[in-house]
Amino acid sequence: MRISLNFIVRISGMLILAFLGSSLGIGLSSKTPDENQLLATQLLMLSGAGLGLLVTPRLTIEPVQNLLNHTRSIPLNELLFVGSGGLLGLIFGVLLTIPLALLPQPLNQYIPIIASIMSFYAGIMIFHLHKRDMDKLALLWQANASNNHLLPVGKPSLENPETKLEEAPQFLLDTSAIIDGRIAEVIKTGFLTGTLLVPNFVLAELQSLADSSDDLRRNKGRRGLDLLNQMQENGVLPVKIISADVASAARVDDKLVLLAKRNQQPIITNDFNLNRVAVLQGVKILNLNQLSEAVRPPVLQDQHLFVLIRNEGNARQQGVGYLEDGTPVIVEDARHKIGEQVEAVVTRLHQTQTGRLVFAQMCEEPLR
Repeated sequence: MRISLNFIVRISGMLILAFLGSSLGIGLSSKTPDENQLLATQLLMLSGAGLGLLVTPRLTIEPVQNLLNHTRSIPLNELLFVGSGGLLGLIFGVLLTIPLALLPQPLNQYIPIIASIMSFYAGIMIFHLHKRDMDKLALLWQANASNNHLLPVGKPSLENPETKLEEAPQFLLDTSAIIDGRIAEVIKTGFLTGTLLVPNFVLAELQSLADSSDDLRRNKGRRGLDLLNQMQENGVLPVKIISADVASAARVDDKLVLLAKRNQQPIITNDFNLNRVAVLQGVKILNLNQLSEAVRPPVLQDQHLFVLIRNEGNARQQGVGYLEDGTPVIVEDARHKIGEQVEAVVTRLHQTQTGRLVFAQMCEEPLR
């Protein structure tokens, strides 16, 4: 029979807390305990045993598992870097215990331990907060070592002017941005530079969509995978699949926001809700819909337009045409003009989460 670790921990916790409860009862009882004191001691022992059986895994196994899951999502170089900071802080704390041991009793017993723990924690936090600066110094040191001479910090090599001390920008791709497809066209224009990162949980979501029984979802997933392959093959910008999981989050959007916040990387998306949540948490967002709105030619109220009426509107007697950029123009009383080009004057503009709507009225007298 195989005995699980959870069972062993529960039994150990039960025995330890039962012993502590019994010891507490004996300590509070007199030298010759009466029946009530014996009963109280037994109740304390049973209470300790029950408490140990229930809560020991939550106090031991679960915190360790959460710590291991969290460390799996952290790159090894970052773990070594932060661990070095903790080790230096601990060395400083141990050296600090020498003068602190001269303090009077009982301070000389507790203050050195507290100082060592705080120094260890401070070393970890300092190295974690300044990781990017240390990475830049490491790149500078490597560049200087390759040239066999030392350079002032912060100045590029004159013999190698192409040396870049700044890291290339990295962007996290959301599922909606991949499926949308406009990001591939934006990359081709050259307006975006850097590296596109696709976390493994975003790729898993695309694969889940591609395997869906629903036709619409399946087509979206396959389109996203095809576009991702095209962007990798074109090679205009490097597209990398990264293995990074966030154990503290279940939803893909939550994982993406926490990963972007931890690594200080912008997210490329056209998901309105993800945009709002990320901005509230201080994550930079590059929204394709906002980019589309920014480069869209402006339409002003009372402006005259020539529109080809293509189909019917939702309301009665409305006709719908489109501008060159695809903006819908809803023309009142133009339902009978389907297939004809009409002159209309813009009456109002309406901005939605997905784009802009232009409402217009047919001109009674053509503009001359």
